[in-house]
Amino acid sequence: MKITYSGHNIKITDDLHDYILKRAEKIESRFGEMQEFNVMLKAEKHRFEAEIIVTAPRVSFYAKNNTHEVISAIDGAADKVMSQIRKHKERVKDKRHNVPHREVVAQLNPEAPEISADVDSTEPPVIVPVSEKFAAKPLTLSEAATELHTSGESLLMFLNSETRQVNLLYQSDDGAYGWVEPSFT
Repeated sequence: MKITYSGHNIKITDDLHDYILKRAEKIESRFGEMQEFNVMLKAEKHRFEAEIIVTAPRVSFYAKNNTHEVISAIDGAADKVMSQIRKHKERVKDKRHNVPHREVVAQLNPEAPEISADVDSTEPPVIVPVSEKFAAKPLTLSEAATELHTSGESLLMFLNSETRQVNLLYQSDDGAYGWVEPSFT
């Protein structure tokens, strides 16, 4: 990791140097993918400004803080960067968590098989591929009901936007709607 720092109207003492290195190590322990850590300190009258830029592969974080003490300015900017890193990690974790749902959609999209079998036959049923697809865009239950009603079909398979799971909405012969949602427990 490359650590750089500069001061405008302020001298970087050994104590400040050590403190910047300490904060960089703390951030690196939380976010090990850092490539660069830049700190810019500015002094104007009785105010100190600290800007921190953390660069990592495919992402960078920027924070700025103004206070009356140089150490608290560095702390404030570092805390903001830590908060940004935490939010970034949560977003990445959420995206990884939703990957199985995308795989389910991809598996269900190509072709929906139709089972045709005679009741009197002792042979296993033959699966005949049918080229029907379903809307992969996430829908709420009410949006799915509206789409089913306007399509004139009796079944609609959709990705539930609230649960991020594939659901089935159907209309029975008497006109009532039924809803099937999987339970993975």
